[in-house]
Amino acid sequence: QIITLMDQLLQKENLDLKLSPYKILATSTTAGLSQFVPSMTFSGIAHKYRSVPALTYLKQNNPDNDGPLGLRRETLDTFIKSCAGYCVITYILGVGDRHLDNLLLTPDGHFFHADFGFILGRDPKPFAPAMKLSKEMVECMGGSSSEHYRRFKNYCMLAFSALRKNSNLVLNLFSLMVDANIPDIRLEPDKAVWKVKERFHLDMSEEEAMRFLERIIDDNLNALVPVVIDKM
Repeated sequence: QIITLMDQLLQKENLDLKLSPYKILATSTTAGLSQFVPSMTFSGIAHKYRSVPALTYLKQNNPDNDGPLGLRRETLDTFIKSCAGYCVITYILGVGDRHLDNLLLTPDGHFFHADFGFILGRDPKPFAPAMKLSKEMVECMGGSSSEHYRRFKNYCMLAFSALRKNSNLVLNLFSLMVDANIPDIRLEPDKAVWKVKERFHLDMSEEEAMRFLERIIDDNLNALVPVVIDKM
């Protein structure tokens, strides 16, 4: 619901980042239904295609010899935008336990996350990155020195700026969830709102916040530990 809300807030700023907030219906306190989104995990894609797996997967489904990286332009555009949207949203919500089995990709280029069992900065793995940006995602954009990767970073900045503007609404909703029996909120209910607020960096100016986010993106790009953990 929070991701759906953030998607609506971004769209109000004329920023459609091609997010895929799939629907969930609770049928009891311990069971429910989840919308099925036809897709493959990055882990499955890496097993099937050895060289530049995500790009090869998208090329197979959307080939265009005249398009960027041999892909249909709309497909690459969808991939770049959805990567940026989810990178920023999962950073703000502190979504943990990110690995190649819960990063998914649809045949038409929609990248999205599944499995939100760890939020608000909690993570079962040591040295977890603040933002999940795997090398497989960057390779699919043509590498970290490509024009497409620069566009990805630009979309990240735009999304972070738009969500910071609407931070009060997101924080108020988190304050309403304090008694909702969500495990990661129940651990430290008095700190739940503070943990999200901390990720918005509201004490910084717009320019400082953008520079900070860029540092986070660059740090994750060069981090070795997440690569090792993904392999394991």
